Amino acid sequence: MGRTYKQLSLDDRCEIACLSANGSSVRQIAAALDRSPSTISRELRRNRGSQVGYTPSYAQHQMRARRWTGGRLEREPGLRRAVLQRLRRGWSPEQV
Repeated sequence: MGRTYKQLSLDDRCEIACLSANGSSVRQIAAALDRSPSTISRELRRNRGSQVGYTPSYAQHQMRARRWTGGRLEREPGLRRAVLQRLRRGWSPEQV
C-alpha cells in the first residue's frame, strides 16, 4: 500500500526552514518529516525568496497565491460571455 498525498502545512514549512538553516541536507529533512526528498527539494526551490532565502510565511503565502480560485467561467470573462450568449439563444449545455 503506497503513501497518501498530503500537502505541506505551515508547521512542516517551519521545520523545513529550521533544518535547512542548521545545514541539514534535503534527504535529512525529508527523513525527519517522512516526506520524499523531491518534495523537500521542490519546496525549497519553488519558495525561496530572492533576498532572504526560504521563509515559511512566504512559502505559505505563495502556495495560496498559486491555487486556483473559482471555476473557469469565473476566471475567463470572454468564455463566460460566450456561454451565456449561446444559452440565451436556446442552445443546450451539450451544444455549448
